[in-house]
Amino acid sequence: MAKYSDDQILKEYLKRFGGKNFTSLEDLITAKEGMGLETATPLQRAIFRIADGKPLGYLAKNKDVAEALGISWEQLRKFHLGEAPRELVVLSGIRTAKSFMSAAIAIWASQTCDVDHLRAGEIPRYSIVSLNKDLAHVVLNHLMGSILASPALTRLIYDQNSAKKWLDNGRPGADAIVLRHPSGRPVEIKVVSGKRAGASLVARWSAGVTFDEAPRMAGQDAAVINLDDSRAAVVGRLLPGACITMIGSPWAPMGPVYNMVQEHMGNPNRERVVIKAPGPLLNPYWWTEERCERLKKADPTAYRTDVLAEFVDIEESLLSQYLDSSTREEMVLAPAENQEYIASMDPGTRANAWTLVIATRKGNKKIIAYAQQWQGTAMEPLRPREVLKEVAAACFKYGIAWAITDQYAADALKDLAEAHGLELVIEPWTRQNKIDLFMELQSQFQQGNVEIPPDQYLIKDLRLVKRRVTQSGISIIFPETADKRHCDYAPAVARALAKWISDVRVEPPKPGEEGYNNWICDKMLAQELEEYNSPDEWWDR
Repeated sequence: MAKYSDDQILKEYLKRFGGKNFTSLEDLITAKEGMGLETATPLQRAIFRIADGKPLGYLAKNKDVAEALGISWEQLRKFHLGEAPRELVVLSGIRTAKSFMSAAIAIWASQTCDVDHLRAGEIPRYSIVSLNKDLAHVVLNHLMGSILASPALTRLIYDQNSAKKWLDNGRPGADAIVLRHPSGRPVEIKVVSGKRAGASLVARWSAGVTFDEAPRMAGQDAAVINLDDSRAAVVGRLLPGACITMIGSPWAPMGPVYNMVQEHMGNPNRERVVIKAPGPLLNPYWWTEERCERLKKADPTAYRTDVLAEFVDIEESLLSQYLDSSTREEMVLAPAENQEYIASMDPGTRANAWTLVIATRKGNKKIIAYAQQWQGTAMEPLRPREVLKEVAAACFKYGIAWAITDQYAADALKDLAEAHGLELVIEPWTRQNKIDLFMELQSQFQQGNVEIPPDQYLIKDLRLVKRRVTQSGISIIFPETADKRHCDYAPAVARALAKWISDVRVEPPKPGEEGYNNWICDKMLAQELEEYNSPDEWWDR
């Protein structure tokens, strides 16, 4: 039997089954023979047409498209750029095929870029830049997966042997793929992390660039991953008709993309088009009304960014709106038998207060049973030995002989506490565990699962805890007040409740409630089985 080369097999396969020529970016994405997004929404199709410089057609009467562009219906009917914009900014919710869209734009750019003036050996590059290489690889995975799944796209691969090497055990083995331009020339599509974007973008002629998660990239005065400098590096190297695409979900109200939205939203032109695309308009199959409402209740900030495609407030109170409904009337709850208690303190000897809280739990309700503070001054600082003696006395009253504390003077305080029979458990603060714990604490307050005493200092400290948004994420801030406090009760409360925050307890039904009889029967059966399986005789028990 004759042995055929890979190229011969591919040519024969394409002759029989492949070979469709795509007429537009929209055709490439939505055609079954292409990337197969046959369920594209009207707004998705509008984005494809704008990115391709095509007229909107019937979509010029769609109110969702007008709102996404920030213009009126009358302006939308007259809207037509005639060519692709030099810069396209797409703010969208999550789970809206952003990476899929970026992959399609890269493939289309490799086929439509103007290579007429390039000399032999000059290979243009389409760059995919993200915060790190892993995120950029997501786009390349979509791209390669779509190409290998479509005979009509497989024929675009410039070197079939390279394509085989590109996939190593089903995973990317390289950072680039080379496609064949209609002229026969190679065009490279390459992923690169933002930290190394500068050198990559100046290396060659550019068929275009996608800045993935662009809203999280900072400007030239703020970060290594610098969108301003990266744009400046590539703009002079763009081939005729090439486009800079910036896509991602909005985050902090700062940085180059935020400034572009503020200046250009509602004024689409050939230089720049800004599109704000809420999740349900791009993926209504995922962002159902029920799912949107559930996220809105669980996390208003995530709903704002991930669904509405809006920037978040730069700083906001984390807990204040839940405190009134979480405050009981009694200042102190007396110790109860068979109740578990946890003590946590936040030491401070001068301006900062030294705080102690003792917490317990009833079902899913986390309760601050006791709270006390000691306040020193710069002139008369607190004496740790004396404070720890009082801390120990309070803990013993609730049947506990240990307390959680942070790393502040931990070794010295541990020795002093042992003299009073109190053991200190040291749990250091880190930036990440501080964020995780306070965001979980916010969720518990939202669900009505926390009860606090009417202590004015404790309530004030919790009310002042802030969540601050930065380009790289969020931070938990303890502002300093006029009396030099730093929300001193807040860390003690958070650490006291930490053990139970993610633990959900299902309370048994009470007498007279539905299911009580079945619960009693199950409990009796479990007890009988335990006794039956016990190795001890009944008289030994």
